[in-house]
Amino acid sequence: MNDLDGKEWVKLTKSVWHDITNVKEYMNVEDALQTGVLFSRPSPRDELTKMHPATFADDDIAKLVRFFTKEKEIVLDPFMGVGSSGVASIRENRNFIGIELYEYWFDIAKKRIESIGSSEVSVKLYCGDSYDVMKEFEDDSVDFIVTSPPYWGILNKIDHKAKERVKDGLKTDYGKDERDLSNVESYYDFLKALEMHFREYYRVLKSKKYVAIIVSDFRHKQRYYMFHADIGNLLENVGFVLQGLVILVQDNKKLYPYGYPTTYVPNISNQFIVLVRKI
Repeated sequence: MNDLDGKEWVKLTKSVWHDITNVKEYMNVEDALQTGVLFSRPSPRDELTKMHPATFADDDIAKLVRFFTKEKEIVLDPFMGVGSSGVASIRENRNFIGIELYEYWFDIAKKRIESIGSSEVSVKLYCGDSYDVMKEFEDDSVDFIVTSPPYWGILNKIDHKAKERVKDGLKTDYGKDERDLSNVESYYDFLKALEMHFREYYRVLKSKKYVAIIVSDFRHKQRYYMFHADIGNLLENVGFVLQGLVILVQDNKKLYPYGYPTTYVPNISNQFIVLVRKI
């Protein structure tokens, strides 16, 4: 395909190219909303957080919470996982509502959130299907929604990452519950189910308030899925107005020689923060 050696090949398959030397300048969300680039600050993974196959950094969530809410306002995460958004919200003195389908992950999130021990804010945690749980919420009742939904069924792939987790005795997926969106077989059906969730987001969010969806694009077999674009379209379908897109650079991710030496396959080293507003 070209004359590059493996080392050169790997560098050029990274999904984010940059020559930034002072990364700290790109760690403020205020600047990110202008430049469209935010460098992720990965939180140390303790014994609880490393159990989950798809966590995100507490510090990244905290930046969004500080920017899009005031103290004591209500933050909702409908796909709570191990509670990173709850930890960030409570530390920023925000009230928090979290929903998690699986009891296993719910218990870990509850333990992490309770360990902070703040009595200044309200915390409500629900174990169940987020679509059903949100049905019980009042209209216009939350100030900010921040979450990272399942990436279809990519955690079900047996790749090198899954093998590493198996070797370490860690889970490689969320679970097998049929209500879990990551277990929906068809990508089309998965998006339709996700759209139903987004309709509930629109209903429970207060007017003029924001939603931040953290997602990554991905490959499945021979196809690259622009998941962030599909997310944006779904959110607009239910009534939200697209406000912007931030590239969350994960500069610490290990690179692999995918496709070498015949086929271009990207090393996906970024996520997208899709920002929409209820107007």
